Amino acid sequence: MDRLREFRLGIVLAALCGASALGAEQHTVAVFGEGRVSAVPDKALVSLGVTTQAPRAEEAARRNRESMQKIFVALADLGIAERSMATSNYSIHYERPRPNAEADNGVYRVSNMLRVELAVSDRVDAVLDAAVLAGVNQVWGVEMMLSDVEALSAAARAKAAAHARAKAEDLARLHGRELGAVLRIAEEGASHPQPRKLGLEAGGGVIRPGEQAATVRLEVVYALK
Repeated sequence: MDRLREFRLGIVLAALCGASALGAEQHTVAVFGEGRVSAVPDKALVSLGVTTQAPRAEEAARRNRESMQKIFVALADLGIAERSMATSNYSIHYERPRPNAEADNGVYRVSNMLRVELAVSDRVDAVLDAAVLAGVNQVWGVEMMLSDVEALSAAARAKAAAHARAKAEDLARLHGRELGAVLRIAEEGASHPQPRKLGLEAGGGVIRPGEQAATVRLEVVYALK
């Protein structure tokens, strides 16, 4: 009999706990908020260089070295510091005009590529124009980027939080309730700006940085009064 009484008491307690949990769930509101913030990239990485060729390797290398020196001078004249320029690739290889050709009249090809970091993205056109005039004959592309990606993401997150609260307040008002404390916050999704590589045309102000955006999606659970 005592065991039966304990069993019945357990069932009653479980039912009461379930009812309590259900009641608590009925006094909350869950909403999603989304924030999106965009900005114009303020940095750029330009990959450019020179490819030269000659029957002898030392001649091809000499021509390449002379051309690169002219490029260094042109970039320095634009105020680009030496620390903002770095060699990204250097190669020498021999090329024959045709496979298995009887006459060995191939050439040595020397390639020297430079990676230039610009603090202001709107200087890309000027850099490309000056570099081409100085002898650049290879441009591998331009990457536009933001120097402070986290600041943009933080602004998007704040916007998502404000959006979530506005939705929750509106829902509470429509049901004759008031918004209480925040019970739970979860970041359900986010996209952050990534460097964007652009294709190039020949000179004439063709580079446009555009905008990059950060998006954050939050789920927020509020108590209802």
